[in-house]
Amino acid sequence: MVAHGVVNIPSRDKDDGRGPAGAEVGIANAEELRGVLRLVELALANVRGIGPQATLEMLRRFDAIEEAIPRLEAEYGVDLKPERTRLETAENMLRSRASMVVREAGPENIAAARDEVRPSEDEWWWFLDRLVAERRRETIRRWSMRGAIALGVLLLVGVAYQLFLAPPKAQQAASEHISNGELDIQRGDLQAALTEYEAALQINPNDVENQLYVAALLQQLGRTDEAAPHFATAQRLSPSAADYHASLSLVYYKMAVSGANTVNLAEAEANAAVKADDKSAMAHFALASVYELQGKVPEAIQEFETASNLSKDPRLTVLARMRMGMLMQRPDQGVGMPSSGVGGAP
Repeated sequence: MVAHGVVNIPSRDKDDGRGPAGAEVGIANAEELRGVLRLVELALANVRGIGPQATLEMLRRFDAIEEAIPRLEAEYGVDLKPERTRLETAENMLRSRASMVVREAGPENIAAARDEVRPSEDEWWWFLDRLVAERRRETIRRWSMRGAIALGVLLLVGVAYQLFLAPPKAQQAASEHISNGELDIQRGDLQAALTEYEAALQINPNDVENQLYVAALLQQLGRTDEAAPHFATAQRLSPSAADYHASLSLVYYKMAVSGANTVNLAEAEANAAVKADDKSAMAHFALASVYELQGKVPEAIQEFETASNLSKDPRLTVLARMRMGMLMQRPDQGVGMPSSGVGGAP
């Protein structure tokens, strides 16, 4: 991950036959389109810590998707309404997380990429840095109209923005340890992951998720006695029993996705969360995630829908609907369209 400086942006001519500016690889069919949509959705859901290069690649994928949908519809006479809906949801999420995306990519990297890509005004995602800056200026303008205290208010807002754009060094260090720990888990190096999460925990001992990761990693390394206090601390810090079990289930789920033997543990914790509170959106989301991993697609769809209906958190609602939509488009669910040149489809 590139933490500082300007990343190198591969250049190309705007009319090189591969679609719009920024779309480095053309999307050939519906299956590829859905795959690229999924990559964008996952990047948006986990944008914190992915780094400048991955963030810019996500923006390039928006180019490819925007170009591909009308082209595939025109060439093959198919209806890509579900994919358009997913793209619209992804664009709304990108707008809502614009500040985080700009921080992750770096304004200087977006500007450099924009110079290379030369996007049109319709490709608004390449102007996120300007959008975020304009939002800040508009906020400052509104505050400046507050009468005699305008100057004091502007100073306070300026300080607030400085704090927002430049988190405390300790928090930056904790985020870096967490990102490194996630990568170590993906590589299967649980001992290295444990070292990173323990370092993050030293910075913020009241972080429930970090407590759970340390506990689960110790458990998987056979150090159950050392894991027990961390499980207990996480349970004490959690708002409810359902939140505790759901959070632990998702930790086991993420470890299982990377190859750890924690699927059964994830399922047990998800069921415990639902039992503790069957109105908990997070509990049903955790259970849906486990079902998806186990290949129980109808059950996963039902649980994602329940989580979406119960959720009061817009981000969780979007994630639940997004993953439910992707499952509903799987060929074995009979939803969507052929993904290769069969029957005239792309």
